[in-house]
Amino acid sequence: MKQNVLREKGVFVTGTDTGVGKTLVAAGIACLLHGSGVDVGVMKPVATGGSKRAFGELVSEDALLMKGAAGSKDDYHLINPVCLPSMMAPVVASKVDRLQVDWDAIWSAYKTLSGRHKHLVVEGIGGLLVPVSEGVYVADMARKMKLPVLIVSRPTLGTINHTLLTIEAAKKRRLRVKGVIFNSTNQGGGTLLADTSKAEIERHSGVPVIANIPYMPSVTSASIATFLKRNINLQDVM
Repeated sequence: MKQNVLREKGVFVTGTDTGVGKTLVAAGIACLLHGSGVDVGVMKPVATGGSKRAFGELVSEDALLMKGAAGSKDDYHLINPVCLPSMMAPVVASKVDRLQVDWDAIWSAYKTLSGRHKHLVVEGIGGLLVPVSEGVYVADMARKMKLPVLIVSRPTLGTINHTLLTIEAAKKRRLRVKGVIFNSTNQGGGTLLADTSKAEIERHSGVPVIANIPYMPSVTSASIATFLKRNINLQDVM
């Protein structure tokens, strides 16, 4: 597999829906880059459904997964500056939990990480139009970070519509869509549906489907990294 010179500061990983395996794919990408010798940092700017640790602070299991996959030594609070207890969209969770999304903390952490690493893998929360706070969506974070978007989608019935809608929303907000990654979260998915969906998505949007990750019963970030290493060029996720 070829390794190419970095031309951008990172990628912003989003999904067509919740539960598409976005976190594992983002962690797999971070694991792949780290294992390929790339100086990669990771960030989960906003998380919900945080769990309490012994020291009394909320942490996100998703953020911890990404931190471990990248072999990151960065302080946890840089990787995940905002973590809310309730498992809801951030704008709703902040009202239920009576906590505010601290944008200053988010942008300060992003500035530190982007200055420290040659490349960042940033994972959003939900899809591009999930509201983070009043009038601010996940897409707005990606745009302010000036990162190209990688979309994680399911290779199932309905994925053409969901993926094209996500691509359209990204383009409307002047985000560059780097590609789509199919991720099979259920056993029994056929290749015909994935292949035909890939062809239609590429034909209608001009955006490449760069990988079709198969169902793995014991999936880990490392197993995803191994699959990607064998099936894509490194530049596809950089």
